[in-house]
Amino acid sequence: MKYVIIVLLLFILFSLGSAMFYLVKGQGQSKNTVKFLTVRVVLSVLLFLFIILAAKMGWIETQSPSFLQP
Repeated sequence: MKYVIIVLLLFILFSLGSAMFYLVKGQGQSKNTVKFLTVRVVLSVLLFLFIILAAKMGWIETQSPSFLQP
């Protein structure tokens, strides 16, 4: 499960970097900037939902901080 999360985070960072590249290169006029930012948002939502699903299915274990434990 860790590898899936890491790969998704790397795709998110790549998409963000690509959007920045097209923003600078096209001076804000490129449609590629919007496309890559949309991909980043979709990947972020999918990662969030995947983490929730993995926690509910027991694939990953959640831990609360030590100051919240009784």
